[in-house]
Amino acid sequence: MTEPRVVIIGVGNPWRGDDGAGWVAADLAAARLSPGADIVHSDGEPARLIDAWEDADLAIVVDAVHSGAASGRIHRLDAAGVVARPASRPTGSHALGVVDAVRLGAAVGRLPRRLVVFGIEVADTGPGRGLTPDVARAAQTVAHSIEHEAGTSRPGRLGGFRDA
Repeated sequence: MTEPRVVIIGVGNPWRGDDGAGWVAADLAAARLSPGADIVHSDGEPARLIDAWEDADLAIVVDAVHSGAASGRIHRLDAAGVVARPASRPTGSHALGVVDAVRLGAAVGRLPRRLVVFGIEVADTGPGRGLTPDVARAAQTVAHSIEHEAGTSRPGRLGGFRDA
């Protein structure tokens, strides 16, 4: 029996402050996941996201979001919850991104078997590296949640990092 394919996709830009939260959470989760899990750094472009999660048994996507909630608040949705969200405005920090990718993937039958999306509310997406304290704590929390979602807690070497 083959091990399920798990891919963790951190979305964002580490050169724009809190917008790097997705990459940070994915990297923090990497040390906790079983061998064979793929960690992907993405800019959030929908076609690249769809390619990154294609054929995955579980894909977990982490992105910075702006919804007006307090900095560091964590949102969790599955694919159905993302598709059902109103399309009134982008929920990520990118004009097109995770929500568009999930909707497009659903429309063309290219979603993973299971998809979980974590959004971390951000405060500062200006130029520069590093996360604000609330967002850094949220990234740690999401990393633990990723471990739980993946159902793996065995330490080990990962399948690898890649950019998408």
